[in-house]
Amino acid sequence: MQNSAYEAQDGEGHAVTSDNQEALLNLTLEGLLPANHELVLNLAERSVTLFSYASDGKPTLVEQKRFSPNGMLVLVPLLQAYPKYCHHEVLIASLFSLPLDEAYQQMREMPSLSIRALRRAISSLPPRLRVFGWRVRSIRGAGYLIEALPAEQAPTATS
Repeated sequence: MQNSAYEAQDGEGHAVTSDNQEALLNLTLEGLLPANHELVLNLAERSVTLFSYASDGKPTLVEQKRFSPNGMLVLVPLLQAYPKYCHHEVLIASLFSLPLDEAYQQMREMPSLSIRALRRAISSLPPRLRVFGWRVRSIRGAGYLIEALPAEQAPTATS
């Protein structure tokens, strides 16, 4: 999957775990980020950092935001699904730490409760995603999608 975590050796997706078990997820998100940018999600700290790389390979921090615990739980699968939408059940599985089949069952048995909790978690994302020039869009009856803000709504670049 092209937008899963970036693996330095061959470009396949994975999470990088350091000695202190702090998981980092590196995403290039082709089409959402410029070619010389990389997004790093620090899962333990619930932070998202956008880096820009100069021609010499030197990284520059562009933006960094912290997310709520539930916000981060839904943000990760949303970004991993990009450029496609992420199904409600996948988001619920992540939010409640359930296997996917149990998330499907929960959606069948308690749809309004599940969707309400999911909407609450998703509602924490827009103010933080805006600084990256993104928004979350609902795909009625199916899931959610991360997309770039229209040019007129995008934040102005600060240098």
